[in-house]
Amino acid sequence: MAEAVYLEPELRIVSLGDRRIAVRLAGGGDRLPLVLLHGIGSNSSAWAGQFAGFAHERRLIAWNAPGYPGSTPLPMNTPTPENYGASLVGLLDVLAIDRAVLVGQSLGAIMATTVAIEQPARVAGLVLASPASGYATPLGDPIPARVAERVEEIERFGPQGLVDRRAHRLLTARASSEARAIVQRVMGQVTVQGYSQASRMLAHADLVAMAAHLSVPTLVLWGEEDVITPPADCARVAAAVPCGRSAALPGVGHGFTIEAPAIFNNALAEFMAEIECVTVD
Repeated sequence: MAEAVYLEPELRIVSLGDRRIAVRLAGGGDRLPLVLLHGIGSNSSAWAGQFAGFAHERRLIAWNAPGYPGSTPLPMNTPTPENYGASLVGLLDVLAIDRAVLVGQSLGAIMATTVAIEQPARVAGLVLASPASGYATPLGDPIPARVAERVEEIERFGPQGLVDRRAHRLLTARASSEARAIVQRVMGQVTVQGYSQASRMLAHADLVAMAAHLSVPTLVLWGEEDVITPPADCARVAAAVPCGRSAALPGVGHGFTIEAPAIFNNALAEFMAEIECVTVD
């Protein structure tokens, strides 16, 4: 029997005091856990390819970021990366995860990097997939036009409007129907508040500046056909990391973790093997 390409554990709710975080959990064992942080138009379901690839050997945790389905929104209109990072650290505390490999895709790369900078002892390794750089707009200044367009779009057309306008740009024309279905489904599940808050955070974040402060092993990956976070932008993030390495993946776009899970999982497995000093079969 062929191994499953995608696996989606059930959604569970974890309480952080008076707040809730929705998560998908799978796997177990003593190897380093994988903590998976989705992008702006996505949720934990987008990591189905990684659950299928790694749940047999280690613990996996994928959250719905604050404001996404089942997770309490952050209390402020314009959150910072640190606000999301604090929520993630709180989740790790409740789940008794002392040290893990953080994997952030697109906007999730900013959240993962924040935790790696603030609590490096808890981050054995950091993987930034198609990282969103942010717009580096000072707090208090008007958000850039492209971010304002995102907010207006979700408020005017709702989640299905995002699917109609944006989903096709995440994958190449070669993507499977199953990969397309995942992208469309998760984008159609975003909430207006969660997506708007995340957009405002993106307006003020500066991942290139943040990356210069990293002290943990870091891998930056991007697709050569990415039209969302262009290769040149991803390369600038990679160049700013003091102790990192990077690779451009041919033939894939922004959502390569979904479109080509085997390619991404192989790169991720090699990186974790280096950290854990184990042999990859």
